[in-house]
Amino acid sequence: MAVRNLSTQFLDIWAKLTTLQKAAIGAATVAVIAAVTVLLIWANKPAYKPLYTEMTQEDVQAVSNELRKGTVPFRVNGTSIEVPQENVYSTRMMLAEQGLPKTPPAAGFELFDKSSFGKTEFMQNVDFQRALQGELSNTIATMDKVLEAKVHLTLPKERLFVSEEQQAKASVALKLKQDQTLTEDEVRSISHLVAAAVKGLEPQNIQVVDTAGNLLSAFMTEANEPYRLTQNQIAYERDHEKYLEEKLRKDLVPLLGADNPFIVSVSVAMDFSKREIISEKFGDTPVTRSQRTLEINSKQTGKGPQGIPGVESNLAEPDILVDGIVSEYSKTDETTNYEIDKTVTRENKVGGEIKRITVAVVVDDRQAIETVDGVRKLVRKPRTEEEITSIRAHVAAAVGYVADRDVVEVTNISFDTTKDEIDLMAEESARRMEIIRQVASYASAIVIIFMFWLLILRPIIKRIDKAREIDEEMLGESALDAQMAGLDISVGDESGFPKSVEELEREIEAELEESTPIDVEAVKSKVMLKKIEEQANEDPEMIANLVKAMIKGGGGQGGN
Repeated sequence: MAVRNLSTQFLDIWAKLTTLQKAAIGAATVAVIAAVTVLLIWANKPAYKPLYTEMTQEDVQAVSNELRKGTVPFRVNGTSIEVPQENVYSTRMMLAEQGLPKTPPAAGFELFDKSSFGKTEFMQNVDFQRALQGELSNTIATMDKVLEAKVHLTLPKERLFVSEEQQAKASVALKLKQDQTLTEDEVRSISHLVAAAVKGLEPQNIQVVDTAGNLLSAFMTEANEPYRLTQNQIAYERDHEKYLEEKLRKDLVPLLGADNPFIVSVSVAMDFSKREIISEKFGDTPVTRSQRTLEINSKQTGKGPQGIPGVESNLAEPDILVDGIVSEYSKTDETTNYEIDKTVTRENKVGGEIKRITVAVVVDDRQAIETVDGVRKLVRKPRTEEEITSIRAHVAAAVGYVADRDVVEVTNISFDTTKDEIDLMAEESARRMEIIRQVASYASAIVIIFMFWLLILRPIIKRIDKAREIDEEMLGESALDAQMAGLDISVGDESGFPKSVEELEREIEAELEESTPIDVEAVKSKVMLKKIEEQANEDPEMIANLVKAMIKGGGGQGGN
């Protein structure tokens, strides 16, 4: 029984395909192979994890050279080195044995752990300065934003006279971490840290720079002190304005509605001058501070001649005894001192007093949903004067309005929503285009699959079925030829046949019993031929065996 193998059938079918079909099959095969290859490469790609981060360039070079000697793959990403996840810890242990990364911290007071015997005073002073610089560098490098730090100190010699002494100075160079910047407070803290560790060093004598050449401590100089104060004052005003604006927005959203837009602008003017006010206030009613009363009484009687000529003018009493006449004298002197009450008030005013607050609020028209001609629409209506007054009173109370000092303005203006509508239309158009694109992609995929089936798979399947039918016919003819040639192609037990001739005749007779009387023999012949044809199409091998059995049976009868 000659049956062609599958490869021969495929080659025959491939030869009968058109050029377009061959190109489509080739393109589909290449696409499938490429997709499978990319998927396998992606699935087998190792996951990289950082080995070390924020390394110096020297350490990156040293670690890269060491890893090139081994078999562990790696990749350099700026100041970081990454290796496959499963090799992170083993690679770190291997590099630790080699002393990598080898950037040591700056030498501090451990310089004095060794014996200093034989060193001169100058060398000891140099070691002390190096140790102090190293300790300060290591301390500054522990800050979160600092990667490396280097401190340089200028320590003057001690002088005999105070007038000859010089001030100590210092400079700090910082290498910041990526995308990090220092605030003024952080720079000031570094300056005070260095100043507190060095005798006679003042914060204004410390210069802080970064590796990009930016002077970070410029604001600490005396020349920039007024500028720094001005900047701080402006920042303080802006912070207060921002606080009031956020407070107003928070209060106006429930009042106006989340869907009704509004604009809030606050301007605050402050007085940062420092003043000391002394006031004296005097009372209207005088107060007795002291009072003195002097009273003099004198009486004298005559006893003969008194005094000598010329003495009368020197006596205290104006009248003197003359010719024995009795004389009396009385005098009262009263003195009262008054004081006016006074109140002295001393007042120190610190800078930052609010001079004026100006608030401007612009609200959009009120939006409402109304039914117009049976259709619900969004309608915009200007706000009434009562609403504007109510909003103004609420805003004034929220900012702490003071009459004759502050200004509060609330205005109703119809906002231009054209841009919003255009954006909404563009968004809806983009959404529709996205839906169309998705539908088109799905439709294209379906069309491609259908065309692939119609132009490639369906012809191949038909050709395979046709080839199978041809093979089965050839198989039946071969079996029949073998039987006619007297070859032994018996299959042993004939019970394997699905139905014998007698069984087919009985089935035909049973089917005809229910019908009207007709030519039974003619019908039986036609039905028999139809049954045999159907069986031959379904199982050619069975028909061949049946023919063989009939031939064997006929041969037996002829012999008898």
